[in-house]
Amino acid sequence: MGGALIETEAKTILNQGKSQGINETKRETALRLLKRGKLTIEKIAEDTGLSVMEVEQLKGLQLM
Repeated sequence: MGGALIETEAKTILNQGKSQGINETKRETALRLLKRGKLTIEKIAEDTGLSVMEVEQLKGLQLM
């Protein structure tokens, strides 16, 4: 019984890690697109799957 519970928890932790990795990849892509300066924030959000607010935050961090 305990083994199944541990396996389920392990899968949950693994999936969270994958999700964080995917989000980090999206942020890195958005930063590269922002650096190019050719796309609007809205287009970058659409292309990366991030929200407009997330892309705006990244742009603000880029300016620091």
